[in-house]
Amino acid sequence: MYIHLSIAIIIVLVIKSSVNAIDVCKLCQCSDDLTLINCDKKGLQNLDNIDFPSNVKTLTLINNSLKFDTINDRTKIESLPKLTNLILNQNPLEIIPPFNIRTLQFLSLEDTSLTSAEFPISYNNSSLQRISLSNNKIHSINETDFLVLHNSQLTELSLKNNQLKSCEFLLNLPRLYSINLDKNQFTSLPEQLTTPGKIRNYSFMHNFITVIDETSPLNIWLKNNYTNMKIYLTNNSLDCCLSFWFIRFLKISFEIVGNASLLTCTSPLNFAGKLLIDLNPDEMNCHNDITKKPRVIGIISGFIGIIIISIVAAFIWNQRRPLRSGYREIDGIDESYGGPAFPISDEEIQ
Repeated sequence: MYIHLSIAIIIVLVIKSSVNAIDVCKLCQCSDDLTLINCDKKGLQNLDNIDFPSNVKTLTLINNSLKFDTINDRTKIESLPKLTNLILNQNPLEIIPPFNIRTLQFLSLEDTSLTSAEFPISYNNSSLQRISLSNNKIHSINETDFLVLHNSQLTELSLKNNQLKSCEFLLNLPRLYSINLDKNQFTSLPEQLTTPGKIRNYSFMHNFITVIDETSPLNIWLKNNYTNMKIYLTNNSLDCCLSFWFIRFLKISFEIVGNASLLTCTSPLNFAGKLLIDLNPDEMNCHNDITKKPRVIGIISGFIGIIIISIVAAFIWNQRRPLRSGYREIDGIDESYGGPAFPISDEEIQ
């Protein structure tokens, strides 16, 4: 009897699962084997009326109105035993949802209005290998924000297009292999690069780095012969007259800088737009450029001063001119000793 009852329950569950799978695939796009489900742009505010097939491996819920701030919504995701890729881009999350998914390997939370990168304790000992938090509003990341991922298998992390100026958190990601920090607010290469650990690829494109000199972590790479590293630096505000060391570095370690052939000077003006690989520091005349600037500024300031003085003098002369129209010069009287206090009419003189 129990055997028949168990079989009946299994049949009911299978039928229920099939119905659910058909329902979700009417709303979303599903692969034939139901391992990939795309529910992008469906206007979803919650998952109350949706059940996903148990064999889904990749689930995308891009551009909805999901927050995952209820246990029910999170349970719908956590109950998928084979889920490895979860993409929640363009949802108003604001914080990282506290999922507990041991099978998850890739998590994408791009453009979700995140202001914090703190991972909840539920991610402790997770299987995450890749994370993307790009296109958010993260100003800073504390050293402890990624602490629960310390023992994870995380190898790739993207923080592109945020507002970061430092990266102390790197020390808590010992297995990290690649980090993307493009379009942030770095003004120099952070000191954490001096102890790269297992990181082999750094990207700092589209930042505000102006000077790369002998104090840069790249000098440590050079001294320690870290030839298996790659760093990408295009579209920064490089001052070539203050980066002689880096220009020489490119001559001997060209392969370390991934896009070295595209790097250009932003300043000073006489080098703006020139490729760094075409420059020879021994032939760059930066001193003259520096001394010419004050001279040019002085000439321009003097010219502007002359114009201002001329305008003021002309204004004063025009203001005084009408006041003298009623006066007549009297022969034999020296103006230096004072003339009449009021205008003299022709009748009074006669």
